[in-house]
Amino acid sequence: MDNIVEFLNASMPKYETVLPFSGKTVSFSPFRVKDAKNIAIILQENNKKLALKAMVDLIKSYCEDFDTSEACLADAEYLFLQIRSKSVDEVLNLVRDNEKVQVSISEIKPRNKVNTESINLASGIVLHLKTPTVKDLLKLQTLDKEDLTKACIEKIAIKNEVYNANKFVPEEIKKVLDNLPLSVIPKLDKFLKDQPELYLKIPFESGEKEVSGLLNFFIYR
Repeated sequence: MDNIVEFLNASMPKYETVLPFSGKTVSFSPFRVKDAKNIAIILQENNKKLALKAMVDLIKSYCEDFDTSEACLADAEYLFLQIRSKSVDEVLNLVRDNEKVQVSISEIKPRNKVNTESINLASGIVLHLKTPTVKDLLKLQTLDKEDLTKACIEKIAIKNEVYNANKFVPEEIKKVLDNLPLSVIPKLDKFLKDQPELYLKIPFESGEKEVSGLLNFFIYR
């Protein structure tokens, strides 16, 4: 029986895709029947954190020589969609306000880029921001706006001292965010808005809607 499984694994086709944000070429094989449950979790689960973990676990199993945890989320989403298109079909079924629509994976486009930014605060404090990796997001309690803002903070420079945000406990990060001047909020919001993402404009009966952002092609409702 083990020989049969090894033969099946060896005979599976291999594909390649270029990730839109990192530019890396990644090889992958299609999903198997045993993955149906995890794929269902990703496509139907309304919990973004659970969907993210299931997606990452699947990608790890079918991509050689690629560390998903170091990629930005949009690259990971793109890669999952490419694997799915070769495993099932190119069509995704989305629902909005009980209205169903089918979209082609090939029509989904990338937008923005991986970026960094430094925000100067009062009294010699500089907030250094970066596009979070999948690894950063998996450490969060949720994927809501407040937690995503924490994940974007790479380090904080206070005069001559630099503090790596990864070494802060979450409560300390929250205290920093709670005590930022209000003038910083629009800059943080813009940084979040300008993060790498996949998007697609879809014609519904009620009008054209754009699907974009965190995992919305998988749990869009």
